[in-house]
Amino acid sequence: MPSLTAPDPPKPVSRWLIGILALALSITLFNLGRVPLFDEDEGEYAEVAVEMAHSGDFITPTLNGQPFFEKPILAFWLQAPLVQRFGVHEWVFRLPSAVACLLWVVLLIRFGRRFMDAEAGWAAGLFCATSIGVIISGEAAAMDGVLSLLIAAAGFDIFRAWASDDRHAQWRVFLWMALGFLAKGPVALVVPVLISFIFYAMQGSLGRWFRAAFNPLGWIIFLAVASPWYLAQYHLMGQPFLDYFLYRENLGRLTGSLQGHGGNLFYYVPVLLLLVLPHTSLLLRAGYESLRQRSDALTQFLLIWFVVVFGLFTFASTKLPHYLLIGLTPVFLLMARYRERLRSSLLTLLPLGLMGVLALVLPTLVAQAADHNKNPYLHEMLSRGPEVFAASYWMGMALVSGAVVLGLWLMHLRSRERLSWQLLALAGIASNLLVWMVLIPAAADLQQEPLQEAAQVARSLAQPTVADNRMPSFAVYSGRSTENRTPHSGDLVFLRADRETELPAHETLFSKGGVRLVRMTGD
Repeated sequence: MPSLTAPDPPKPVSRWLIGILALALSITLFNLGRVPLFDEDEGEYAEVAVEMAHSGDFITPTLNGQPFFEKPILAFWLQAPLVQRFGVHEWVFRLPSAVACLLWVVLLIRFGRRFMDAEAGWAAGLFCATSIGVIISGEAAAMDGVLSLLIAAAGFDIFRAWASDDRHAQWRVFLWMALGFLAKGPVALVVPVLISFIFYAMQGSLGRWFRAAFNPLGWIIFLAVASPWYLAQYHLMGQPFLDYFLYRENLGRLTGSLQGHGGNLFYYVPVLLLLVLPHTSLLLRAGYESLRQRSDALTQFLLIWFVVVFGLFTFASTKLPHYLLIGLTPVFLLMARYRERLRSSLLTLLPLGLMGVLALVLPTLVAQAADHNKNPYLHEMLSRGPEVFAASYWMGMALVSGAVVLGLWLMHLRSRERLSWQLLALAGIASNLLVWMVLIPAAADLQQEPLQEAAQVARSLAQPTVADNRMPSFAVYSGRSTENRTPHSGDLVFLRADRETELPAHETLFSKGGVRLVRMTGD
């Protein structure tokens, strides 16, 4: 049996900490349906789910009537039944991810309480629920939150299996990997395998790793859960399915930069600092302390977990910020373990202050970008800044500022014994409010409001619309799939302003914020 460093002595968990975490989660859940779907990802997932709900075909997902091979099936199995039951609403598409993030928080709390101390568990949950990366990407109408949950579950059971030789934990790892394989593909298998192999090797337990990794019952579980859909899809679609899904969407992201999403070897350094806002100062402190005290088995495991994810995506050619979400679970736990090492009030609140400054100057930055951007679509979209950054924006800023002032005043009335903790909680709540009350609504108004209005015009005309797939939420809001083809006389066409010059004769039915709805008047 492996020996573990004894957990820190139990510390009482204050009710205010549990209450703050509940408040942070409530803010997010309350806002799931307040803003429109964002393109491309949210619109894409939503339209595929709508088409699946209407067709009843739960094997082959389609986007605008064409087979959709970019993502596995689990997202649409979670979303489509909700569409059938509740209809087409933003919160319906985001609910599976939000529930996954809630469970992610629960897993962090349970693991932290078991292998650290009770307060550390709640702290890890708080950091997860209030970090900007989780708030924005993890709870969107996509599978990043679900994959993060499943990778977290697999990682925790890997450590439990090592610590206690728990066979049930070993078998559960295969279940979590199988579900992840249905959610995002091979990455859900590759990451746990690499983490476990490196960790077991460092602990001198490679024999145990091989016995666990090649456990027949484990692979029976994996294949029983993951293979039926893949086999059915291959049977129906044949080689094109493998070519697109496996070679382009998975291997292709490792070897090539898809859709221009590339970056250098330092791409994820600033991404990491941004994803954990407003707790970036604590991240840096926890990273320093973890490297100093890496002889502890749990610390080694968490560091390996993060380095595997960070390294894998750093050396992949295709890079996107949300890829790193599955590596934040160990980060939150390390931050929780060393939460009391950051004693500077200035450093604790500095990231939140920088977020506030950005929100203050954002209207000016958008106006300057509009003046200097020559792309017709981006210029027109950004030129709506004065309309978007109006009274509601500044009222949101005032609400967040008031919450911060109130929090600081309440802290002044309390004992300073736990001031650092209170400041971390205050920063977390304030960042949730800033994101949901100020930044996300502004971004939604700027980018998606004109699209929604154009979709309503198209809905009233009750006619099929020609459009490309770059803004798929148009199909969701117009109530019918679009057609991606060359338009002909009499067709309705939805497009961005930067593509309008490519069209022959047409009349404009709607124009706002860089999007157009036109009717073709000649071939």
